[in-house]
Amino acid sequence: MDHDTAPSGEGFVTLYAGPLDGLVLTAAHLDRMAQDRGSERYFLLTNRGVTGLYQEVDGRWVYATPRLPAAPDQPTDQPEEPA
Repeated sequence: MDHDTAPSGEGFVTLYAGPLDGLVLTAAHLDRMAQDRGSERYFLLTNRGVTGLYQEVDGRWVYATPRLPAAPDQPTDQPEEPA
């Protein structure tokens, strides 16, 4: 249902992955909630007590996953465990 059009002409958008996977919103409602951050668009939504941060990627709204841990050659903020 990604960007499908209902008979009334109202566009719909489906959220992908994350805690709100499969939730369908009207495109107009989503556009009112979305925030532009340079070349990226995000929105934070809470539905029935579940919250998810979503990002527009290639025309689809997908769960904005947390950043991955630093690569082994990069310093980390966590202390090493004793051997």
